[in-house]
Amino acid sequence: MCESITIRKFEHKDIANKVRWINDPENNRFLHYDLPLEYEKTCIWFEKNKDRTDRYDAVIEADGQAVGLIGLLSIDHKNRKAEYYISMGEPAYKGKGVASAASELLLDYAFVTLGLEKVYLYTETDNIAAQKLFRRLGFKEEGVLKKDLFSKGKFVDRFAYGITRDEYLPLSEMTPIQCLGDLDGNPLFIKREDLLPYSFGGNKARKAQLFFADIDKGNYDCVVTYGTSHSNHCRVIANMAAARKMPCCIIGPAEVSDQTFNSRFMELFGAEIVSVPVEQVHDTIENKLAELKRAGRNPYFIAGGGHGNLGTQAYVNCYEEICRYERENQLHFDYIFFASGTGTTQAGLVCGQLMHGDDRNLVGISIARKNPRGRDVVIDSIHTYLTAKKCEVAEERIQDRTIFVDDYIGDGYGIDNADIEETIKNAMIQYGIPLDSTYTGKAFLGMKRYIREAGLKGKRVLFIHTGGTPLFFDDLGRL
Repeated sequence: MCESITIRKFEHKDIANKVRWINDPENNRFLHYDLPLEYEKTCIWFEKNKDRTDRYDAVIEADGQAVGLIGLLSIDHKNRKAEYYISMGEPAYKGKGVASAASELLLDYAFVTLGLEKVYLYTETDNIAAQKLFRRLGFKEEGVLKKDLFSKGKFVDRFAYGITRDEYLPLSEMTPIQCLGDLDGNPLFIKREDLLPYSFGGNKARKAQLFFADIDKGNYDCVVTYGTSHSNHCRVIANMAAARKMPCCIIGPAEVSDQTFNSRFMELFGAEIVSVPVEQVHDTIENKLAELKRAGRNPYFIAGGGHGNLGTQAYVNCYEEICRYERENQLHFDYIFFASGTGTTQAGLVCGQLMHGDDRNLVGISIARKNPRGRDVVIDSIHTYLTAKKCEVAEERIQDRTIFVDDYIGDGYGIDNADIEETIKNAMIQYGIPLDSTYTGKAFLGMKRYIREAGLKGKRVLFIHTGGTPLFFDDLGRL
């Protein structure tokens, strides 16, 4: 087995390898190209297809060497499915687990990054070696297509194989949901995003996984992001960058730059921390990116809080997990509460609901922003994501499903009070779960007040713990 298996987007430099691999009789026995494959025609194919969003063509690399082709065809964002293909090119790398490892990376991309529900493929019934690979990966035979293709002078039968998101991502890999008991006559559950197994977990870790999957596929050599000294996002980004020995610059407002456990972690990870007055943040970011590019670097910029379609996708995925938990346990949550900050966590959950077409109340408890701006940011993220996915949803439905509550902000971002501190203390004593005054403690208190003020009874309630454990220790001295 090779030490490092990666996949990256197919580039112009890969055309010569593709032509050589496909024209090799040992490789093309079960392929359906018009042979011989010609270099010039393949160049035309590349220019025509390189920017398409309905396919993803990639190269398999083993220990840095290109060894084969893999990808997704007919990516259908509306029906959330795509066709898988793979062709190992270098004979020396066959039978060594390279195809399996590369296929798992591709399926991760399909199910986690793209949010697909199904990946399928077709294979000739005589292609026994390929069928063994597909079964190892979890694909299931769905039927046989008699005389499906005319290939190399004869009709051939093909098997149809498929694998769904639920089959590929086992329930054990989801963050757990547990029942906390009764809250004012309502069964209360909690989804422990804080138990994601990286850097204290949380929603920022879930988002960062997708950002760094994108970084790892490119040729980026440094990261720039934005956030305060309280930011879970900046801590996780600095951690993932440090693990890759990649420079990380964090630019934030001097107005919220007090020392916290999160900022201490950022320092531990070797991040460059730049604090400027809030009105200078935008220009400072632009200047930093320009400076890095002038120095010959290729920076990857991540908006504050993981804002953007990848951040939204992370919580479309989370919503899928919630729906799957409900199916497995034959229950339904009537209300889902969570901290709403930069907006992508809420946008992802709402998009997940809109794409499923179900009805429940998703209540974002704002931890800083007031209406209408706070809600407008969420709505903008929803529109941007649905447009990118080519998913048409009535505007009335989007407006109806976006519940952004700004009644429990208190004195502002990162500022606690006695009620929040009491909530954090009680949650630790009663449930053994750490909350914090910046995000989850404020949201948990807001949820409790919302339930009481709305007079909810007999409703099954889920609270999403979006992480922030290091901040709990900042609060501990005041409890």
